[in-house]
Amino acid sequence: MINDFLSTLLQAILVAAVPVCATFIGIGLKALAKYLGEKTDSGIAQKFLDAVADAVSTAVTFTSQKYVDELKKSGKFTKENQEYALKIAKFEAMRLLTQETKDFIANAYGSLDQYLEGHIEAEVRRQKMGVGTLIVEN
Repeated sequence: MINDFLSTLLQAILVAAVPVCATFIGIGLKALAKYLGEKTDSGIAQKFLDAVADAVSTAVTFTSQKYVDELKKSGKFTKENQEYALKIAKFEAMRLLTQETKDFIANAYGSLDQYLEGHIEAEVRRQKMGVGTLIVEN
């Protein structure tokens, strides 16, 4: 008789507890999936942003060494030459980026051209001042 009572009680508890546990497990799995998705998206975004920072830094250094330094030495670094140097740096940065990175930046930030231009100008200032590496944040 006590065994039947305990068995019935245990069945009633299990019947009530299983849906509650399943709900909490479902909520936990959804939260875990969301967290992992955000972490993955953030990691992918950071990979692309790091690639842009490297490309911009390399492009600015290249442009300075191949074009700007000589014009400055000769006193011919005019506004027009400055604009041309920006074009060279943008071209070099674009050349260094993968199509996947270009697509990501264009989708995430709009104009790839404007995005690069802003980061190139910041990198030029950074290199002039001798400050540490440019950090691109999303």
